Amino acid sequence: MIFANKKHLASLDELQQKIQLNAMGLSLGVGLIVGISYSTLDTTGLINAHAEISHLVIIMSLTYMVGIILGNRKYR
Repeated sequence: MIFANKKHLASLDELQQKIQLNAMGLSLGVGLIVGISYSTLDTTGLINAHAEISHLVIIMSLTYMVGIILGNRKYR
C-alpha cells in the first residue's frame, strides 16, 4: 500500500503533489496531537470512554479530506 501510494503521488502533477503532501502533513500532525492527548486522558481517567484506534483513524481521515478540499479551493 505504501509503494502504491508513492507511485500514485509520483504520477500527479506538481500542484496536486503539493496539495496531497500538505493534506498528509496536516493529517499526521492532527493525528499525533489528538492521539497523544486522547491516550493521556484515557490513562489518567479523565474521560469515561476507552481510547480506541478507530477513533484516531476517523479523525485523521476527516482531517485529510478537509486538507484536500481546502488545498483544491486555495489553488482554484
